[in-house]
Amino acid sequence: MSREGSPRETPADESETTQQSLSAIDEGPVDNQILPDSQTQEVLNSETDTFTINSTTAPTLTESSQENQKPEEEEEEEGEKKTTENEKRDTQQEETTEVTDNDGEDVILKLDPNGPPRLPDTFYYDPERITARPISTNHKIFPENTLSMFRSFAYDCNKRGNLHILDNKTIMFVAGSVVELIDLPSGQHKYIRTTGGYSIGALIVHPSRQYFAIGEKGYMPNIVIYEYPSLKPYRILKDGTQRSYAYLDFNNDGDLLASLGSSPDYMLTIWDWRDEKILLRSKASSQEVFKVSFSKDLKGHLTTSGIGHIKFWKMARTFTGLKLQGELGRFGRTEISDIEGYRELPDGKVISGTEWGNMLLWDGGLIQIEVCRKKGKPCHQGPIQQVLLNESDVFTVGEDGYVRVWDFETIDTAEAIDEGSKMEIEPLNELKVGPESRLMGIKRGISDDMSLWFAQDAKGNIWKIDLTFSKNSADPELLLSFTSGVITGLDVSSVYHIFACSAGNCIRVYNIPTQDVLAQKTFGAQVTSLKWLPTAFDEKSDGILVGFSDGVLRYLKLRSGIKPTGTEKKSEFDFRMIQALKPHTKPVTFITVEVQNQWIATGSADGTVFFFNYTPKGLIPIGFVNVKEEITFMTWTPAQYDKTRLLVCLKNGILYEYEGPKGITFDISTSYLIETQLPVRIFRFRSIKSRLRHEEELEQKRKEEEERQRKLEEERRLRGIEKKEKEGEKPAEQEEEEEKKEDDWKPYIPEKPSAALFAVYTSPDTFWLSMDEYDAGYLYHCQFGNKDDRFQYNSERLDAVLSTLPVPETDLAFGDDIPLTSILIREQLNCIFVGLKNGFIRIYPYCGTEVFESLNDFWTKGAHDSEYGMVTNLVTSFDNRFALSGGADGNIFGYVVKGDLDILQQSSESPKMPAFAGEIEAQDITEPNHYSIEEEKQKAEQDKMKKTAEGLKNEMRQRIEGLRGKFRKLLMENDQLPTDLRIARQDFILDQHIRENFLAELQDKVDLSVKELAWESERCNIALRKLEQWFVDPVVQDVVSVKSFDGQWEVSAFRTIELPKDFYEMQEEIERQKTALMDKGKRKETADVSDERAGENREARSTDTKSSTTKLKGAKAMRVERLLRKMEERAKRRQKRKEEWAILYQKKKPEGFDDPTEVDSIRYARDNMGNYFLKSAADFVVPLEQRLTVLRALDRIMKLRYTTYTYKREFNKRVLDLIQRKRTLAEQINNELKRLKNLGQNQSNHQELFNIPLLPPVKDGDEGRFQFTNEEIQAFREEHEQRNGDLTKPEEDSSNSNARQASSLKRAIDLRWSVDLKEPLPSYAINKNHSNEAISNPTSASVLREIQSQESSKSNPFAYRFFFERDRILENVQETMRRFDNDVCLLYYLKIIKTLRAKETDLRCVTFYEELMLMKEFERTENDLESKLAEAQKRYDNEQARINEFLGKIDAKKKDIDSLDERMKYIYGRYDEMVSKEHKFYSYLLRVLNKKIKRKKRVEGEEADDADDMSQDLDDDEDWELEDEDDEDQVANEDATRQLDVDICPPNLDQKLYDDIVALREKRLDLDEAIADEKTVLQSLQQTLGQTQVYANKVDAELKAKHADLIDFQKKKQRKINDINVATGIRSHQIRYDRSTRLPDDLSDALIFNRINKSGLTNRIVDVRAEIKREKERYVNRKQERKDLSHELKHAAQVIKRLTDECNKLMVEKFGKLVQLEKLEGAIVNLQIEELKQRLDDAGDEYYNTMTQYELRKIEENDDTIDLLKTNTKRLDELTDIVDERRLLDEQLISRKTKSADEFTGPSKQSVEEFDRLCTLVQLQAQEIEALKAEISILSRKGGHILPPNPAILPQNS
Repeated sequence: MSREGSPRETPADESETTQQSLSAIDEGPVDNQILPDSQTQEVLNSETDTFTINSTTAPTLTESSQENQKPEEEEEEEGEKKTTENEKRDTQQEETTEVTDNDGEDVILKLDPNGPPRLPDTFYYDPERITARPISTNHKIFPENTLSMFRSFAYDCNKRGNLHILDNKTIMFVAGSVVELIDLPSGQHKYIRTTGGYSIGALIVHPSRQYFAIGEKGYMPNIVIYEYPSLKPYRILKDGTQRSYAYLDFNNDGDLLASLGSSPDYMLTIWDWRDEKILLRSKASSQEVFKVSFSKDLKGHLTTSGIGHIKFWKMARTFTGLKLQGELGRFGRTEISDIEGYRELPDGKVISGTEWGNMLLWDGGLIQIEVCRKKGKPCHQGPIQQVLLNESDVFTVGEDGYVRVWDFETIDTAEAIDEGSKMEIEPLNELKVGPESRLMGIKRGISDDMSLWFAQDAKGNIWKIDLTFSKNSADPELLLSFTSGVITGLDVSSVYHIFACSAGNCIRVYNIPTQDVLAQKTFGAQVTSLKWLPTAFDEKSDGILVGFSDGVLRYLKLRSGIKPTGTEKKSEFDFRMIQALKPHTKPVTFITVEVQNQWIATGSADGTVFFFNYTPKGLIPIGFVNVKEEITFMTWTPAQYDKTRLLVCLKNGILYEYEGPKGITFDISTSYLIETQLPVRIFRFRSIKSRLRHEEELEQKRKEEEERQRKLEEERRLRGIEKKEKEGEKPAEQEEEEEKKEDDWKPYIPEKPSAALFAVYTSPDTFWLSMDEYDAGYLYHCQFGNKDDRFQYNSERLDAVLSTLPVPETDLAFGDDIPLTSILIREQLNCIFVGLKNGFIRIYPYCGTEVFESLNDFWTKGAHDSEYGMVTNLVTSFDNRFALSGGADGNIFGYVVKGDLDILQQSSESPKMPAFAGEIEAQDITEPNHYSIEEEKQKAEQDKMKKTAEGLKNEMRQRIEGLRGKFRKLLMENDQLPTDLRIARQDFILDQHIRENFLAELQDKVDLSVKELAWESERCNIALRKLEQWFVDPVVQDVVSVKSFDGQWEVSAFRTIELPKDFYEMQEEIERQKTALMDKGKRKETADVSDERAGENREARSTDTKSSTTKLKGAKAMRVERLLRKMEERAKRRQKRKEEWAILYQKKKPEGFDDPTEVDSIRYARDNMGNYFLKSAADFVVPLEQRLTVLRALDRIMKLRYTTYTYKREFNKRVLDLIQRKRTLAEQINNELKRLKNLGQNQSNHQELFNIPLLPPVKDGDEGRFQFTNEEIQAFREEHEQRNGDLTKPEEDSSNSNARQASSLKRAIDLRWSVDLKEPLPSYAINKNHSNEAISNPTSASVLREIQSQESSKSNPFAYRFFFERDRILENVQETMRRFDNDVCLLYYLKIIKTLRAKETDLRCVTFYEELMLMKEFERTENDLESKLAEAQKRYDNEQARINEFLGKIDAKKKDIDSLDERMKYIYGRYDEMVSKEHKFYSYLLRVLNKKIKRKKRVEGEEADDADDMSQDLDDDEDWELEDEDDEDQVANEDATRQLDVDICPPNLDQKLYDDIVALREKRLDLDEAIADEKTVLQSLQQTLGQTQVYANKVDAELKAKHADLIDFQKKKQRKINDINVATGIRSHQIRYDRSTRLPDDLSDALIFNRINKSGLTNRIVDVRAEIKREKERYVNRKQERKDLSHELKHAAQVIKRLTDECNKLMVEKFGKLVQLEKLEGAIVNLQIEELKQRLDDAGDEYYNTMTQYELRKIEENDDTIDLLKTNTKRLDELTDIVDERRLLDEQLISRKTKSADEFTGPSKQSVEEFDRLCTLVQLQAQEIEALKAEISILSRKGGHILPPNPAILPQNS
């Protein structure tokens, strides 16, 4: 096995590097392969070409073996050296790494530029050189291809995160020591082996899917990163953990990799994987850690979880450098749980699962809330394996096989009332992947939506699932299926290249060459063992024995099934069960067969061995023996031995050897136990490993001592020194010490004996034995005794171990002793195949009858998982061409034995099995508590004994019954006797206590029955209450009906469910959110309006003139006030004219002005133009006010539900009112009928006409709905039994339905109640001949004649009155009933309309709910887009505000510059006033005025006392000469004063005029500087404005892009909404087709349109045409108006020009030039100057008074200071006295202490330290004083600079 190092590692010595081994698997630590310097430089400098490393040839295995035999001291030194180098490298990496970690910011990693160069992106490793290869100690016996793996037949589905997706057609997972890649369409398999030879611990795919990382196991394992699809090794990461990697994860950007180590270090490491560097590392936990992951949203944040903990990590920058800071999650009151799945949320919170299936929301290391389902049900039944976050939904994956979807916002915003509180919510959607699936996780495929996911099922399946949860979602599709769990059985056919395997509750049969599944069968119990019967039992080799966890043994046969078609597999088989029996009560652990006698033996965990005879029809039990311990291995003696024996290995290390049951007759009439009838030999293994190791240590010490003595003798011989006698005594002393140590040594015997794993016979009495746990590492050659141990076995007997063979290098990485767990001897191959507990396979040479001679020659290779992948089975095919291995990790690997893989193509013969011949399949055992064979026999014997006892009891009962008959006969005879001779009945009671005891016993039985049924009674009451709470309590109104009196009409109420309790709270919350949104919009509008008003106010304030009040006094104030009043009056008049002009200018419309009326008209026309846009159109954009959100969708549903509930309640109220009305009417009618009956009492002849039956009482519908009699319940049971429990079936005999209706509980099922008032008023005959006459005509002529004839003799004047009263009463009753029936009829038709409306409402509610689900799916994305758009809009508004601000500042600066220009013009005008143009020095003085002088800028607070500092002549410096040469050339010849010096006043010029001009020049220079400054500021503002506009354009582009993204998203959302089907009902007459009279066949493109809107569109055409005509006429009129206004404007301009000329002419005539009247008025009086003068005088007086007060205060404070100095001096004197007194006391105390104790002569440690500290403090203060003095000295000199303190005198920190 070879490994290759990174090219960045530089060798210390090239000669040693070239001799160094690449790596052999037994070398221990990972060796670093180093390239030569030249090649390293070439690799690191290459940037473009793809290449691999080719270095020196690897050394031979002999050389590596010699290297392994070097002394332990050298190995330790090398290990320490490597450890030191690793620590140095880690330190360098920490030093060369910088991290800037601020809260809320990303973590930035910076590499040291002076460090080693980064690996080029095109660098790859050579896969041939880094891939591990098998180890062979003897290539002649075992070549490298002794076993060549060609296929993995299983899948480690219980491994965490063992399913990864490279693309939609390629999946990848770990299988032992290889990574398996499967191309799903073609079924092609690819395998990648490890670099260390051990198995693989973790696997992860890069976010880009271009790379994947493999974390290995072993000593200091590697992480190898491969490129996909080339599968080239790209990077190798080393020294990340000690033994194995448990989990890997890339960050979201893919530049960092987090690795998590397993036991013992649990190291969390952060890698810069592209550069093969460790950035950070920390111990994750002290317990097992399951998972690590980067946060998807917060960079630098990680999370780990494991047994009983979850930990939150952060990459933080501390004062010591970059660190990983972890915060352990605290469960608080919540029960501690192992955490498998979790997900980091964008806000830093974490959602995790629990063992019991609930979710926990973590915030800041604490549980914020626990999430469960309604009524406390867990979110999943079992642990939550994975938590995912997709947009606004949280997905949880549970072991119960469900994928459930939860609302993210509800969970994220949940608030706990107190610690440990729970929140109950229901999932939005859920998906059950498989009927018995146990999901371990899901992985997303490459798709834009949630339609493609792949699921890992712990049942051995890989699914493809669709998580869109829509109507078009596909059902879960099973992609691949494998066995699940530990491989408990593995065996091959003796005829064909097929094998059977078992794992979990399933067995499968595979074709080895084609790798196809030929048959599979699933059982109810776990399969624990399997054996394929050889041809000696069945020539066709189609029989398989299977043992199960419940102790059942099933005999199965393979039968060919249905013939396959062309698209199906080549062969298909089915299992046929021949026999099922249960010999054991616990799992069947081993099955073995004896070929010669056709015996079968099964061993079990119940400690029994059962023997069977084989027959073609099944197995015949012989008997069993009890070994009282779980059986681990069984084997029969070889065929060449005389006696056939069975060797049984037990878990407690004891071996039993039973002779075969040949020639022995067993008595199994009462039991199958035959252990006393079978000869047995027992071998008890006692641990001798400690003695062997002690002997090896002694031998090693002896050899070391001999070698030391030899070297010593050699040195002495070379030095010529003879050996002295005294020196010879030392070894003797050492020998005595060693002998003493030898006497003290005691062997170690483990408390718990090791298990015997397997045994192999070498002779009839001897065998090789392999032990587990502590006694591993040796093969023990053991011997049985010759005695039969059935009756005289001594447990303290020491059985003989003849010899031992040490097993070398079973654990090549750690040096531990690994047990040999399975063995397979193949004499034809001269090989012994051995499986190890660490997943390795070894092959030793077969040495005949001795089996093993030496274990030094071997071939080994890692196959299964090195931690839990114990090799459980090893088999070879019948021709020894193929080999198979099964492991506890659930993997099965196929190998070619000593051959090429091409043999697979040559061995593709299809097996042939017999077809079904119509045999009847045996009855299976399905009950787990089924009796075993022995229990059945014991039960039969027990039943026989019970039957005998029952017979005796029956005889006794018959005797008692006979005595009872005699007693009854005696009682009868006693009763027949005379009274005086009778015996009293009490005298027959022989003992009253017997009767009382009997009655008490009977009462006790009754009480006991009540107590026994109490729980069942309470359970039934609780169940009833639950049913009522679920089905009855929520019903606010059940279905009741009312019928009309004539029975034609019947109206029933709606069954109405009460609204949820939180309905109104939800409604209020929705309204609150809507109000908040509206307020937010209003606040925004208000803010905009306030900003506009604030701007207007600022402008108004800027334009207002500041009024000032004069502060002048006296006559000056009166004079100034008078002048000011006149100025204000004139200013008011001018201001009034300005306002009039402003009003006129405001009326003027600017360019591009839009009339608001016209704008409103256009807007109204656009909104009401009648144009309808199809929502299905590609360019349709939903208006903002019509956009559907979650809030609006939920609000619609709530309103719809409330509306439905309201109108149902209103209708039900009308029905209930009718029922009450009918009840009232019935009472009234019955009262009238009673009164009619009373009238009929006076008419005895026609009394039947007055006796009308009363109406039945009207009952309430809720009375007795759920109260039933026993007869009704019994009838219901009978009906339930007749329909086989299905009451929904129609009755078979409708004729009998009426008979059963009276007693059945159909009313309880229908939950209906009807007021049956359909019996009309009966019609009675007036006499027998008129029996059918209606009641409506009771007073017919014949009746009246008969009445008259009968009453003629008795003239009764009241007869007619009675009949009249009868008719009136009946008419009133009929009218009342008719009106009521009409109301019922009206309500009946209204019910039809209401029902239709209810159905439409239900359909609409379903549609709204689908829209709500869709909105929740899009909510998070939409909110993100809107927030981004709002942020962009905010930035755009800010930039626009800045632009407007800059524009305002620029305008203000321009106005300031214009003002300064006006002032400059005023200066030159002043010059013209002072010097006329005719003045001879006009040009000279103009040059004096225009001279440019360099002036020093004044600093605020600095006085310009020196004239030289204020100004400087520019003539002395040529660089500052700014004279205008062009002007000089023009006037040089004309001006005679050109040669005069402008700095000196000419003789002929007035000095005062010259000084005035110079003063005026100073003002001009001030204005020039002010103008230059203003222009500089203006230029800066313009530059800033330009930059701001550029950035604003970018922000505008970003805003448009965000808006476009939102529009695209809205279109996508609208398309999804359009996909929702909406059901609506229309009638045929509502269908219109305007293009033809015949309707089209396809109406799929039809539109459902409002009829009114359609007619409106038709009418709108005419209206638009009329509007166009009116607008054209209006346009012509407005054009003519504009033309007239243009003419008027020209005329007004001419008038204004004429008036302006006249005004200017008058001004020139009066003032001599054009002047500004405002300035002229300002020259009359200057209020500011007058006020300044007044203020100056007032300030002088105030300052004088203030100075006087300060002088007085100064004198007082000096007196106070003198007093304080005196007081302080006095206190200092007192302090000096106290200090002296204390010093004397200290001296006395020290002297006393010195005299009292000698041990305290020296000063104490504390005082010495304090003295040293004070000395140091004094020195530091002295140094600081010197430094301060030096600084004061420097600062006291002019121009001195502060220098840093002298480092020589500064204190040095230790």
